[in-house]
Amino acid sequence: MDPLASTPVKPVVTAEKAAPKKEFLNYIHNFRGLAIIFVAAGHLLLNWAPDSSLHKFFRTFWENGTVLFIFIAGYLFQHLSKKFEFRTYLSKKVQYVIIPYLIVSAPIIIYRLYSNDYPGYILGYHPDFLSWSPGHKLAFFIFCGGHMQQLWFVPMIAIFYLIAPLLIYIDRHPRWYYLLLVTVPLSMWIVREPFNDIPRMFAHFFSVYLFGMFMSRYRTAFMDLAKKYWVALTVLTIAAFAFNMVYYDQYNNALNYTHKMLFCCFFIYWLWKLDKWVPSFVAVLAELSFGIFFIHYYVLLVVKAIYEKSFHHAIPGNVAYWTVDLALVLAGSVLFIKMVQKVTPKYSRYFIGC
Repeated sequence: MDPLASTPVKPVVTAEKAAPKKEFLNYIHNFRGLAIIFVAAGHLLLNWAPDSSLHKFFRTFWENGTVLFIFIAGYLFQHLSKKFEFRTYLSKKVQYVIIPYLIVSAPIIIYRLYSNDYPGYILGYHPDFLSWSPGHKLAFFIFCGGHMQQLWFVPMIAIFYLIAPLLIYIDRHPRWYYLLLVTVPLSMWIVREPFNDIPRMFAHFFSVYLFGMFMSRYRTAFMDLAKKYWVALTVLTIAAFAFNMVYYDQYNNALNYTHKMLFCCFFIYWLWKLDKWVPSFVAVLAELSFGIFFIHYYVLLVVKAIYEKSFHHAIPGNVAYWTVDLALVLAGSVLFIKMVQKVTPKYSRYFIGC
């Protein structure tokens, strides 16, 4: 029941009476593939010209793809919640999210503790970090995900796992969805910075998760509206993005949150509408999205190091280099995942989550 877990499989009819299966939502499956592209694209470390319009466009469009990711998490949680059993749910999350998180984290944590090479975002928010004890640093890494750019997501999403019974209660008493009238403005006020402040990140993204649940519960009504008013939906989404571009100051502002929330509605409709035209590699990325989420930053750093070692300067920031860099990061992540799955076919989900 998270954006990286498998979407429900298509029902198989047998001679025996089979238990009813949840409808396979291909547009949500493809949305997972698109969301992981957003996540990887938002992390590329290129040397853009300062304040260039192109850099502003790429940051505004691609960064903060976490909104899409968490929206899908809420969507799938509601979609698969009919037979919810908390103990089983939590057990699976520990096996397929928490354990891979710890395994994937181990190499970079060991490196950071022994080399004292810490990201600037940690030292910026915690100037005394270097004086912390090894145990304090280790606890910070594990419970705040500060050791690698994307890994704060796991401690934060773990809170959603722990409050799953409350979320089920909200869904089964849908008047509580009126909480969106409070939580959406709250998310616009509580910005997602610093991202290693897990309670703050949870408060910021709670509305996104709840909105995903809401859209899943009322997906038929939404699709009926979207079919009728698709022009308005499309124009509004593009206008919100353009407005964010014009008034851009930082990527994680209230405007970016707003247009990413609109992106969720926009992409649901258009991925459904253009289902036959969606490239097949998007579905492949969707199937491997959890593994890509965990692995892609390692691959990104390797690509960056190889380029800088070969050419003695940072990767330039332009469309060509951005496209090649993203393709290499995604392809490298997929190849690594396939290798792990081939070597450990029964246990790869414990190592990399897929």
